[in-house]
Amino acid sequence: MKSWKPMTMYLYQDERGRRTASKSWEAMIRLHDRVFSDDNRSVLKRLVVKFSIAGFAVHLLLVFFARTFQHQPHLLAAVGTNYLSAITTPFNFILFYEVLTLIAALPASTTRSIANQFEIVSLVFIRDAFRDIADADGPNWLLHAHQEIPLMFDMWGGLLMFLLVTVFQHVASRQVRLPRTPEITQGRKKFIAQKKVVALCLTLLLLALAAYHLTRFIIASWSAAHTGDYRNLRLSGVFYHDLFTVMIVTDVLILILSLVVSARYEMVFRNAAFVVSIILIRFSLSESRPYGAAIALLSMIFGILTLLVFNYHSRLRASESLQNAKCTDAITFDLQQPVFQSGTSPASSRPGAEITVVNWL
Repeated sequence: MKSWKPMTMYLYQDERGRRTASKSWEAMIRLHDRVFSDDNRSVLKRLVVKFSIAGFAVHLLLVFFARTFQHQPHLLAAVGTNYLSAITTPFNFILFYEVLTLIAALPASTTRSIANQFEIVSLVFIRDAFRDIADADGPNWLLHAHQEIPLMFDMWGGLLMFLLVTVFQHVASRQVRLPRTPEITQGRKKFIAQKKVVALCLTLLLLALAAYHLTRFIIASWSAAHTGDYRNLRLSGVFYHDLFTVMIVTDVLILILSLVVSARYEMVFRNAAFVVSIILIRFSLSESRPYGAAIALLSMIFGILTLLVFNYHSRLRASESLQNAKCTDAITFDLQQPVFQSGTSPASSRPGAEITVVNWL
């Protein structure tokens, strides 16, 4: 009897560890549901609106001071004298809200998450178009081609991205749904729970990343106020570079976790191709014009084509499964009929017709 005590103790400790891990997992899922509840989303939306208005007003006020004072401090010189430059400030708050919306949509659908990332990069290019307008605004700016080119690329590139995002969402809405078998339903619930934990961790990482870049911006502003070197003040683009780098890692993790739901070839290929699209999006934000917009557009086109092929492949598989199901039903129906070895079928429409029925029993 003494030899069984260590084994019993190990089994008890293992069971206790599993229960502790399960409780921690459930606590994280409940925390996600509270953080991303509808009430918190409404509060966040109102805060974003208030911060956007306040930031816009402060930026306009700084531009007014920069235009009023003849001897401007270095920091006011960095703000500039064009009122149109203030438009970028509320846009930054809106973009940050879109990033949080992206994280909130992560557990719901992979295609919805990819569509949100496409939306974010299109908003980045439109925001840059406002900045280009502010930089180009001046006397006879239409006569200077070098001032028009950045604006044209960002403006038309953002519009084409808007179109491609709409096409991607339309194609995504026509996906073939997986059959709701007990195994797939259970795997889908587990997959959603895992994505909730990933979204919660991603939120913490995003807030830490935002705090880091905000600290860098404050330090750069302090340096510009003393030295007059304000070239490092435009750091908002760097934040989105790092954001999409994190999203690449997140998408790869979700690709691995999606095997819980289905390890089918088309599912694995689709999710892997989505990762390639996000990698290209990351490259587009660090490239100069016109290559950045071109790479982003190619990334979206690649995502749309991937989804079209995936839908076509899924329909073929669904049609094949339906045919197999019909054949199975037909065989089951035949097995339920009376079995004859050979002779004349009483149900035959031709009297005396000879049939041979194979005995499947």
